[in-house]
Amino acid sequence: MTPSSEQESADYVSLFLERNGLSEHSTIADVFHAVRRVPYGSRGGRSAEEVVQFGEGSCSGKHSLLRDLLRRLSQKAAVETVRGDFTSRVPSCKSMPIELKQMCLEGGVTDFHQYVVWESPDGELKLDATWSDGPIRQGVPGNMNWAGKGDTALALEPEAVLKRAEDVPAYKEKLLAELSPEVRQRRLTFLALLTNWTAGTETGGDTL
Repeated sequence: MTPSSEQESADYVSLFLERNGLSEHSTIADVFHAVRRVPYGSRGGRSAEEVVQFGEGSCSGKHSLLRDLLRRLSQKAAVETVRGDFTSRVPSCKSMPIELKQMCLEGGVTDFHQYVVWESPDGELKLDATWSDGPIRQGVPGNMNWAGKGDTALALEPEAVLKRAEDVPAYKEKLLAELSPEVRQRRLTFLALLTNWTAGTETGGDTL
């Protein structure tokens, strides 16, 4: 018997909760930080299922997962997409390779970033779980200390707010296809360098 999409959804959400010692009664902050601590990585799939499967994820995959987890906790949540320069809030850090440092200084890396909009008791809040502890310790602004109140810091400076899409991977793919080949290539180069550097930060090393 082939499981329904609803059953498949329940599987990866339940697996993530179990792996992280969480339940449907956990706090929003605890669930947020469990997702945030998943290392950033842009190496392929953007789905929530793949984040759970591979133990790393891009902003689209991590925030799709966070949205699904919050919904399991009977919360209202959606993934919102913005357009901006990915380097706008990524400083040139001491431990970065030279090429990545240079791109951070130069800027001009167009991307479409996702975060979760959670309907909290105090109104809509923006939750950005992009950066895990490793990059934050190296100097990337993150949300290590978020305790459940107020907006979190976004991983980039939005130039335009787009829409809240349910199928985040498909929507992001459509947006990226509209960029010029040159812009897409610069983005891919930056993401590859950033992903490799981020993986190294998770194993320790000097901080700023």
